[in-house]
Amino acid sequence: MSEIKVDTLTGKTTAKTVTVTVGATATQSLEQGLAKSWASINQTSTDHPVYDSLNVSVTADVAEGVTKITFSNPMNNALYGTTGGAQTEATSASYFGTYGVNTSTSRQMTTADFHTSNRDTNGSDNDIVYFAFAVHGDLA
Repeated sequence: MSEIKVDTLTGKTTAKTVTVTVGATATQSLEQGLAKSWASINQTSTDHPVYDSLNVSVTADVAEGVTKITFSNPMNNALYGTTGGAQTEATSASYFGTYGVNTSTSRQMTTADFHTSNRDTNGSDNDIVYFAFAVHGDLA
């Protein structure tokens, strides 16, 4: 088995372009495949504190089941992707969601922040002990 140890990877053509071969012929940009932000959050505590995170400067308790996530380093545009999940409580399932770019409220996704939503099986917003997400897209 071979091992490569480096402190910095720099693309040959442009500094930030590092391409990885996936399978026999397919390639993927290393930068595009990395999560730009992630966190695990406790929604049941004041201000929805994080257990652990990357590129999250602050979280805020906006409403029952709703957390505002503010990035340390902003995204390039508000069209980034989010994925997430929540620990199921003893009496109810949990469903992860985010407010999108076309939301007509102040919870609309921006380059600086986005709002998560956790709902129970009845569709009601519900704070949860363990709530986690990841963000993919381009940093500014």
